[in-house]
Amino acid sequence: MLKRILFVFLVGALLVSAADIAAEVEKAERDWGAAMMKNDYAALDKLISNDLYYRHSNGLVDTKASYLGALKSGKSRYYEINFEEVVVRPVDSKTALAFAKAVYVTKAADGSKQTMPLMTLHVFRKGASGWQLLAHQSARPPAK
Repeated sequence: MLKRILFVFLVGALLVSAADIAAEVEKAERDWGAAMMKNDYAALDKLISNDLYYRHSNGLVDTKASYLGALKSGKSRYYEINFEEVVVRPVDSKTALAFAKAVYVTKAADGSKQTMPLMTLHVFRKGASGWQLLAHQSARPPAK
C-alpha cells in the first residue's frame, strides 16, 4: 500500500514538473518574440544561449554573435511576431522543445516589410540564468 501511494505521489510530482517546465518554456518563447519586436538586446542576450545555432527558413545559419549583430546593425528586423500556436514538449528537467506557428513581419532583403507565416522548432536549455534558446529551425507551411 505504501509503495502504491509513493508511486502515485511521484507520478503526480513528475506531471506537475512537466507542466511547470512547459509553462516556463512557453513564457521564454513569448519573451523571445517580444524582445525581438522591441530590439531589446539586453533581454535577447539573456534569452539566447552562447551556443545558439539559428537556421533561418532560407537556409542561412547564424550564431548568437551574428544573429544579434544583424539585429543591431539593422540588417535584420522583426516588426511583428504573432503567435498562433505554441506547443512545448519537455525532454527532461533542463531541455524542452517549443513548436510554434506564427506570422512574422520582417525586413526583406530590399528593405521592405515582408509577411511570412512560419512554423518553428526552438530547443531551449535551462541554465543558471533560466531558459535559453539553444537552436532554431524554421520552415514555411505547405501551400493550401
